[in-house]
Amino acid sequence: MTFSVNDHDGPEGRSAILAAAGWATVFLAIAGLLQLLIPYPWDADTAYHVAVARLIARHGILQAFPWTPFSLLSDHYADKELLFHLLLVPLAGLPWVAAARIVGTLLGAGLLLALHLVLRAERVPRAGLWALLPLAASGAFVLRFALVRPHLAAIALALVAAWAALRERHLLLAGASFLYPLCYVAWQTPLLLVALAELARLLSGRRPGWRPAAAALAGLAAGILVHPNTANLLRLTWIVSARILVGTAWAHAPGFELGQEFQPFHPVEALRWLSVPLALAVAAGVLAWRRRRDDPVPLGLALAALAFGLLTLRTSRFLEYLAPFSAAAFAVAASRWSWARAAAAPVLAGAMVLTLLFGSSPIRALGTRGDDLPPRLAAYLQEAIPAGSQVFTCEWGLTGELLLALPDRRFVVALDPVLFYLKDPERYRLWYDLPRQGPPDAAALIRERFGAGYVLCTANPQWSPLLRRLTADPGVRRLLKSPLWYLYDLGGPGSQGQRDLR
Repeated sequence: MTFSVNDHDGPEGRSAILAAAGWATVFLAIAGLLQLLIPYPWDADTAYHVAVARLIARHGILQAFPWTPFSLLSDHYADKELLFHLLLVPLAGLPWVAAARIVGTLLGAGLLLALHLVLRAERVPRAGLWALLPLAASGAFVLRFALVRPHLAAIALALVAAWAALRERHLLLAGASFLYPLCYVAWQTPLLLVALAELARLLSGRRPGWRPAAAALAGLAAGILVHPNTANLLRLTWIVSARILVGTAWAHAPGFELGQEFQPFHPVEALRWLSVPLALAVAAGVLAWRRRRDDPVPLGLALAALAFGLLTLRTSRFLEYLAPFSAAAFAVAASRWSWARAAAAPVLAGAMVLTLLFGSSPIRALGTRGDDLPPRLAAYLQEAIPAGSQVFTCEWGLTGELLLALPDRRFVVALDPVLFYLKDPERYRLWYDLPRQGPPDAAALIRERFGAGYVLCTANPQWSPLLRRLTADPGVRRLLKSPLWYLYDLGGPGSQGQRDLR
């Protein structure tokens, strides 16, 4: 079976193709304009993804990641976003911000187009307007939509997988499931969506089937097996799900800083950024429940939206799924009621007004981040830190930008500090404590335990104890003090000694 763009005209219908192409152009324009209006990528992880793409362009498919030797990924590497990085590879020669904007535009438009096609397949009137609803419903979703990350592809695949499971389009479901392990670490998502589809069938008075689950499992198994890092991918998936999300973020484990996206929204934030998506999900559930005997599809989409709503209340980043699924669920459920078939424009306008009045701060935040390593500073650091050097950093979040600015150097850890802890708990604790405590023998500890000849840290007050200690150490030379960065030459093996490049 195929994914029909419009059941009225058929998949080959000229009007369906023209309509899809027209809306695809609109979605490209919206996603591209958003990327152009952001002066600099708001998310530091974007730089990491471009850096990985450049490494693939130079070295081929990666089997290890020696550029962060203290991370578990150094010798148990799995590219959990392989297709995303391969999409960036042809753009590796461009300035990295330009490459990110191009890919962000394509993936953002692809997400909206996937939502649009699902709605057209369900014969939802004004499907193009409904597809824009997630952007109007939450300023926080706009921020997540603007991030050039692989979750954009994962959300599109999730929408297709959910619809395919509900309509029993087994080949389409298997195809979406096949791509998931090659795009995103949470490749179990199609199984969750299949389970919710079967629950919807059961609640609608129908008999659950086994074929959707078999199709999803077959697709996932094939995707995992063709992945170049299969064994490590399975291990990393377990670490991300069980150790990082549940065992560290949800458990509020001390000694780890994972970023705000792993935390729930504060009550005021939730009121501003979740009210519309949650209201749409609840309304979709009510409408779908009342017509559940007619068709399980609206109820299945509503159950998925409500499930993602519960996850979002626990971890804010799941809003990236909640907003599009709540829009899809409400649009499909409302289309079954004659009084609601013309609701697209007023619902879209109302959501936009509420977001602009009360929830636009995340959108404004997109324009606030500047270049952490402008070309002049990057050139100086390249001269000051020789290729092949081990560099001690005080944090992990900016490693991607350092990999771009200082190729062929080694840093402490990228992606997630838990990956450092799992490889060497004792050394991780030392790395965590050193910047915060600044012991008298800090320079010696860094040289001996990390093999580093240089310390490069941001001018974060949290790292002041270490920065003061190194500044006062007669055996250490400060090479750079700027509003954002401090660079120290520790004078040991692998360093430039007392050379001052300023």
